[in-house]
Amino acid sequence: MVIALLFAIGLVGAPQIEAPTIVVGQPSQVAEIDAGKLKGTVVRMAWSPDAAQLYLQTAEPDTRGNVRLRHYTIGLDGQAPNGVGAEPDWAARYWAWKSSQAAPGMASWRIAIDQQQKRVSSTSNPGGGDMAKGAASGGSAGAAGSGGGSGGGMSVGEAASAAYNTQNATVVALVLKGEVVGEYVNAPALPGTTFGWGPTGSGLIVFTARDGKVTLMDNQNRKQEVPGSKGAYLPAWTTDGTRIAYLEKSGRKKFLLRVVDVAMPVK
Repeated sequence: MVIALLFAIGLVGAPQIEAPTIVVGQPSQVAEIDAGKLKGTVVRMAWSPDAAQLYLQTAEPDTRGNVRLRHYTIGLDGQAPNGVGAEPDWAARYWAWKSSQAAPGMASWRIAIDQQQKRVSSTSNPGGGDMAKGAASGGSAGAAGSGGGSGGGMSVGEAASAAYNTQNATVVALVLKGEVVGEYVNAPALPGTTFGWGPTGSGLIVFTARDGKVTLMDNQNRKQEVPGSKGAYLPAWTTDGTRIAYLEKSGRKKFLLRVVDVAMPVK
């Protein structure tokens, strides 16, 4: 499958860690990012090798289907992103590691790709891959009688409206041992935008759950959430495992860059 070719190859490394034993701090706000000023959609975020700055990449399609990429670096001092001419070599290496189909150093700990045709709400956000959560509750129950009493069910009109407002869609899910770590509805599947691997050989991954929370998981499906996280995008773990960065949706084209310190248990 073409999507599989987007994944990079894993590396080699050190001991595995249980996700619930990691000490996770409180997320701190580093900066506010206005995607409107950066021009385009933020599609990549990468840590520098010394974890002192991050790289951001935006993509802006034109009317002919061509995509213009723009490149920025941002420090942890709260300053606005700084435009650079090209993607730094370290950012490209980081992204290949972050978005790999297999866990770095653990070839068997591998993301599966599930593609299906489904009926989804026509109001679903194809960019975020949100699936329809079902029709609204309430209204007249079909068996409520001519008086129209409320039975907590769905009326014929509501059912017809729900059917009218659904459409066939291509849904691509990235699944790791039964856990969905990325989902794309009628949109290109971009590995790495919803997840990032932990330190090489650790068996850890960080991903955005369906409720928007940043979630850490190990290779036994044990999990831990980053406290207070919500509306998260592009979770990114430093290669040494000491920090996680993510973007939090704060407006139509605005994000908060948040960073959280994490500490691995001492063996």
